[in-house]
Amino acid sequence: MKPSSRLAVIIVAIVGGSLLAFCAGIVFTLAVIMPARRETGQAPLGTFEPTVEASASQPIRPSPTKTLVEPRPTATYAIIILTPAPTAEPTPSSTLVQSPAPPASPTPRPGLPFYYVEGSRIEQDNCFSMYLKGLVIDANDVPLDGVTIRWERWQVSEFYVSGSDPTAPRGQWTFDYMPGDRHMPTDFVLQVVESEGNLKPLSDPLVIHYAGCSINGQITRIVFKRR
Repeated sequence: MKPSSRLAVIIVAIVGGSLLAFCAGIVFTLAVIMPARRETGQAPLGTFEPTVEASASQPIRPSPTKTLVEPRPTATYAIIILTPAPTAEPTPSSTLVQSPAPPASPTPRPGLPFYYVEGSRIEQDNCFSMYLKGLVIDANDVPLDGVTIRWERWQVSEFYVSGSDPTAPRGQWTFDYMPGDRHMPTDFVLQVVESEGNLKPLSDPLVIHYAGCSINGQITRIVFKRR
């Protein structure tokens, strides 16, 4: 017999023997054990119910019921930082500083027939030929001859009659500085008067601050006008 055939016979014998033993066990249980348990009043196998015996010292307590507790809301704390309010600084009030008023031009006195035309004169530096020159006109701006002009400077007075120089334009008058006076500051006073012998004023005095020939050694276009 081949080895493979032998192995197959052995396996069949083992399986057959196992099945035979299993079947014999079942038959023995049904035929012998089960009837014996019925006679003795024992419950058949498979219907056994466990019994719970209460202990005298430790009674059976019901299991505690779980109560669902709602979670409490977590307290929220707000942090408040108090910032001091800024102190308002007073706004500096502006102080009005009044500028000094310019010196007012002399107001022509009523009743005087002549007045100086404000802003008419022109001042220039001239240390070679120093002089004052002006003009007398009537109310219609026509040159006027025969009017006496008084010039006071360095405590000396001179006079000139307008139009007295036939080579000069009508209504013109002129004064020349003395050579030694050109660098000496002083106040010039010019005024229309009645005549050299009668110093009755016919106009308000015109004061010119002389600062030397390098500043206003030549002053021209000094106009006196009749009302």
